[in-house]
Amino acid sequence: MTMIHILFVDDEPSVLQAMQRSMHDMRNEWTMRFASSGEAALAELSNSPADVIVSDMRMPGMDGWKLLGEVKKSCPQMVRLILSGHADPCSIMRTVGIAHQYLAKPCESGALKAAILQTYSLRQLLSDDRLALLVGRVDMLPSAPKAFQEILTCLQAPTASLADAARIVGRDLAMTANVIKLVNSAFFGSRQPITTASRAVTYLGLDTLGALVLGHSAFKSGVTTGIAGYSLERLWQHSLDTAVAARTIALFEKQSAAMAENAFLAGMLHDVGKVVFATRAAASDVPAASIDEATVQMDAHHAEVGAYLLGLWGFPNAIVEAVAFHHSPSLASGEGLSLPRLIHIADRLVHQREAGGAGPVGSGLEPGLLEKLGLAARCPEWLVALGQLDTVKSGA
Repeated sequence: MTMIHILFVDDEPSVLQAMQRSMHDMRNEWTMRFASSGEAALAELSNSPADVIVSDMRMPGMDGWKLLGEVKKSCPQMVRLILSGHADPCSIMRTVGIAHQYLAKPCESGALKAAILQTYSLRQLLSDDRLALLVGRVDMLPSAPKAFQEILTCLQAPTASLADAARIVGRDLAMTANVIKLVNSAFFGSRQPITTASRAVTYLGLDTLGALVLGHSAFKSGVTTGIAGYSLERLWQHSLDTAVAARTIALFEKQSAAMAENAFLAGMLHDVGKVVFATRAAASDVPAASIDEATVQMDAHHAEVGAYLLGLWGFPNAIVEAVAFHHSPSLASGEGLSLPRLIHIADRLVHQREAGGAGPVGSGLEPGLLEKLGLAARCPEWLVALGQLDTVKSGA
């Protein structure tokens, strides 16, 4: 059994002692160290690295935000969790892009254990340790330039409404991922996971959303790709089309409203790993010689990279699994028209439509999938339903 190496950081000795007691039953699975300051934590890590760091937010001298920022630079593959009992907007904004997850303090030992185990277990999705380094450098995903300008214009307008903002956010892969990550953090205290952009925007409110976009560049734009001929705009459109297709098929097959919502979200995010590869290939910390390799890796590993990122960010397991297995749904759990199978079908149908409908209906689907599900005859009907959506969208 592989031991997980964890470093806990808090300036209050009583808190560290309480953590040590509450985590005592994990001693056979975890190697735990405890540091009383940010400086002490960095000294510990210089002597021996860790897999996970759990830090308090408010500490004298080097606070949690600065500490995790240093950890991100020196050990980007390390899972970074932050604890805070103060959910003031300034603290929240400072940790955007630095911490993988935000946990409320005091945090029940069970919740903390679950967060550590869930985030670290996701490493099993990755076939290469270099992929953990790649994902660890991600802060916030870049928005499409058109969508970024639209949200800027919306938020600066005196008549801006939550509905207008939600409509823009919901059509952009990065904005969707960023707001849902944030609103489901413990800082905002949502009792149930929020999986739609409209509810996330409503929960945040225009003031917080505006602070994220205008004051903290959380929805940064203008990011270029280091992969020749690769268009992020086309990826954004494909993601939206897949989301719409997945929701349409789910409703056509009389799935629940919750399933349809998850289908839209998973469809929107299924290729998020491609964004990671494309934007990191353009970053200064990726050698030029590795950009061709990034193209190959993106095609082979974008599903696992996307799932790993979303899992670190605390997205529901159902969404993570759908993203991980959208090319190989037979490897996923679940029976019938499960979410990974639904996203696989929607993705392949959209790709086929993008190619002008070349090949037999449903070409590119996992062999025998529709037959196994008893849905082989439904594929033409789905295409008709999607075609009707296109007609409505074009105003014909």
